[in-house]
Amino acid sequence: MLALTLGAAVCCMAPQADAAVTDLPFITVKGEKCYYYDVLPKESIYQVALKLGITRDQLVQYNPSAADGIKPRMRLFFPVKDFTDPEPGNRPAVYAHAAGVTEHVVKKGETLYGIARKYGMSPDYLAQLNPSAKDGLRVGMSLRITADGQQADNTENNSPAIHTVSPGADGKVHHTIQKGETLFGIANAYNVPLESILEANPSLDPLKYKTGQVITVPATDTADHTTPATTYDTPAVEPEFAEENEETGFVPTEMAIHEADTLDVAVMLPFMLEESALSRTTQLYTEFFKGMLMGADDMLEDEGAHIKFHFFDTAASLDTVQSILRRPVMQEMDLVVAPDNTEQLAAIVENVDGEVPVLNIFAVKDDSYRDHRNLIQTNIPHDAMYEKAMDMFLEKYAGTLPVFLHRTEGMADKEAFTSALKKRLETEGRDFREVTFATSLTDSDLTGIDPTETPVVFIPASGSKNEFAKFIEAIKYLHDNAADPSRVTIFGYPEWITFRGDSFDDICNLNATIYSRFMACDTDADTRRLKNRYKEIYGSEMFEAVPTQGILGYDIATFIVKGLREKEETGVFPPEFDGVQSYWRLGWSGATQSDAVTGETTSNGGLVNEALYFINYLPGGTVEWKK
Repeated sequence: MLALTLGAAVCCMAPQADAAVTDLPFITVKGEKCYYYDVLPKESIYQVALKLGITRDQLVQYNPSAADGIKPRMRLFFPVKDFTDPEPGNRPAVYAHAAGVTEHVVKKGETLYGIARKYGMSPDYLAQLNPSAKDGLRVGMSLRITADGQQADNTENNSPAIHTVSPGADGKVHHTIQKGETLFGIANAYNVPLESILEANPSLDPLKYKTGQVITVPATDTADHTTPATTYDTPAVEPEFAEENEETGFVPTEMAIHEADTLDVAVMLPFMLEESALSRTTQLYTEFFKGMLMGADDMLEDEGAHIKFHFFDTAASLDTVQSILRRPVMQEMDLVVAPDNTEQLAAIVENVDGEVPVLNIFAVKDDSYRDHRNLIQTNIPHDAMYEKAMDMFLEKYAGTLPVFLHRTEGMADKEAFTSALKKRLETEGRDFREVTFATSLTDSDLTGIDPTETPVVFIPASGSKNEFAKFIEAIKYLHDNAADPSRVTIFGYPEWITFRGDSFDDICNLNATIYSRFMACDTDADTRRLKNRYKEIYGSEMFEAVPTQGILGYDIATFIVKGLREKEETGVFPPEFDGVQSYWRLGWSGATQSDAVTGETTSNGGLVNEALYFINYLPGGTVEWKK
């Protein structure tokens, strides 16, 4: 079996408290033996935490007075009983800020990409500084990190070239990012914590900063500030990745050092890195990318799988996609994640090796999975989704009167579904009503609809929140004044997952049911965990959308790891996958047959998801769902 090793950690994790603290001298304080550290001139609390291999919060936990900052000669204490000296080969990261060079000692579970992200560097550059890392990382291995982003010499006195500058007229220091600079290097050059620079520049994305970008450097307690020299070369970039990586600091070209048993995954999405301002669509793809990194990071410990991710910016262009496909590196791919474009998807499926799985996550109205055995469609197709939703509706609302709502001046984005449902009702001899209104639904529009005679279920023509506001008050009035309010309910759509506040209360009180390809509920512990973690890592909230792209990326990374592993063992992807907001039951499309000797199932088409969520909102705010 092919061994898999995952190397895609993203979170800038602080070292654990059992790092260099145990190397400190100790004294007895009030009868308790404590390690101690005397703060050096110009050291920040963040720098000390890094040096000692602990987090800032851990430092403050043992030294509460440090919460307001630290000063030279301030003595910090750490109880010996809370720190154990690990085995030398398992010692976590140790940091030595000397001669302009930082040393990082690899700890268990760390990856090249995760270490590079910690210091604001590219994985390629870190590998260039440490050629031995190309053979893989080992616990206890010492990696050379330059404090200013420059390649270090093999000497002990190669401190970075700096020159002194003064604050501008506004009293602040403004630094123009030079080619090859990293945020970590800039922070060290100015003697300020990296986190302080990020706080001083709220719009600065640590995953996307460019040459020439001006950032604010927070003031220190010194009169002057230093900045690194601007004349040095950037590390070499492999030609096939130059377009994606040049001066962006955003889309990493490689997520792990390549090893013989590594599986390669190409992620081809329209990041649109050449745009001067990111569109909402591009931001959603960016969030998806970040979610993938979180998922890959979590899978490291659980699966021990080593996958090398190659991220490509398709620029929403067929020509660009075709250009990427011609690159020699694409011949090495074990799986490809395709963009949301039928034409581009077709080009990918037709040009990659027929044994290489192509993952279609976004193009929900594409049916090319019927003709390509290597294509995996993770979303249930539109037609199949409507059929399942209608089956559920007819079963759940047997004995009710369906009432279709349509606003003449409004949206009708669910007309395809409502039209299909009406035909199903007619075929089965079910009665239904249609109510058309102009501006807002009123009591008079509902004349003749009596829930005391027959329970009523309303079906709007749109999933829009704006359209929801146009009819909900009249339905609430009917519900609240009914002898039995439970006989008035409403059927809705995936967009309602994003409802908050009064709108959420309304669908709960009306015992609404919706269908959706995805389920992301804030009452779910895993959903909350991922959203909170995303904010901690990236400094922003996930977009309220269906699906939540950050969580979708997380699920996809998880599926890829598990799927590729099972494919190596069984020859096919797992037929069932249960993620945080995704549930897939994968079945063969097209005609299938089973080999009489091997028992292997073959098909003319690829795998397609056949699962759909049905979500119930209950009075009091409870949310239930089934798959």
